Amino acid sequence: MNDDRPEELEVADDRPIAITTIGEAMVVLFPEGQRPLAEAHEFGSDVGGAEFNVATSLARMGVATAWISRLGDDGFGDRIRATALEAGVDLRAVELDSERPTGLYVKESLAGPDGARTRMHYYRRESAASAIGPATLDGEGATQVMSTSSIVHTSGITAALSASTAEAVAGLRERVGPSAMVSVDLNYRPLLWRGRPTDALDALIAQADTLFAGVDEAGVYFGHAEPDALFAAHPHLDRLVLKDDDRAASTLLRDGTTTHVPCLTVEVVEPVGAGDAFAAGYLAGLAEDRTDVACLRLGHALAALTLIGAGDRPLTVPDPAERDRIAEAPDAEWNGWRVHPGDIPWRSRA
Repeated sequence: MNDDRPEELEVADDRPIAITTIGEAMVVLFPEGQRPLAEAHEFGSDVGGAEFNVATSLARMGVATAWISRLGDDGFGDRIRATALEAGVDLRAVELDSERPTGLYVKESLAGPDGARTRMHYYRRESAASAIGPATLDGEGATQVMSTSSIVHTSGITAALSASTAEAVAGLRERVGPSAMVSVDLNYRPLLWRGRPTDALDALIAQADTLFAGVDEAGVYFGHAEPDALFAAHPHLDRLVLKDDDRAASTLLRDGTTTHVPCLTVEVVEPVGAGDAFAAGYLAGLAEDRTDVACLRLGHALAALTLIGAGDRPLTVPDPAERDRIAEAPDAEWNGWRVHPGDIPWRSRA
């Protein structure tokens, strides 16, 4: 029997939720010693997933954050729940499914002419998260957390998982509070859409007040990355956040205001999860009512803290004083910062 009940109320604290994310989480396995899968006998494990990564990073920074999702009633689901609770995420809107499993992916490091790269192998078809649907968003827990959230965030990955997830996010604006911002990370993954139309992603983007996208990614999906054309095509859109690979990121507002911030120089260990971390840092800035420059800097900082580790989430997150330093540093200081595992420049040194 399918058990769609929310698990017993699990709340980090009694604060109203500021940000809610909607999407999957999976357990990730990776071969020890970065061996090819065919030669691997021992594996490490972690937890990841776009909106889960955003939620846990926000909660670790002290932002009251809830996550809406579904997990298999299995050991992997327990692992994910424990990780979320440790970060401080509100789980009252996470449903357990006794029939569908928790999703899984495997990260494989491959050597190439340009150095090591990471290949991802996903095992998420028919997962519990793929059964997120309108009933999930209409459940008591989801209704509670979205009713107080100032920001509700999801991504194109959620829209792509299944027909039911597509239907759920297609009606997102009707379910959020009247003053809530709908935030969407484009996260266009062509393989997830192979052989079917992207109408569900179009419908999700059409509801966005804030849209995150890579410049190259926007070029592939929209055919361009021209802000004026994107604003004209999407009447709800007020804020466009464009990430230009490892060079810079920009905030472009409908009124024409534009803000650019260069990326930090980072010693990259692995790139997976940096985009999610950028979104978390940026959204934390919005939740704390910071300037556009500060939001972009916080996005870059969280991305850097992910790039310097092998996991999909930041190794550490800046505390309030460190976030102030990131936001307020003179441009010359910001431009001179170098981030690597042994040196996080905004951290106070004893």
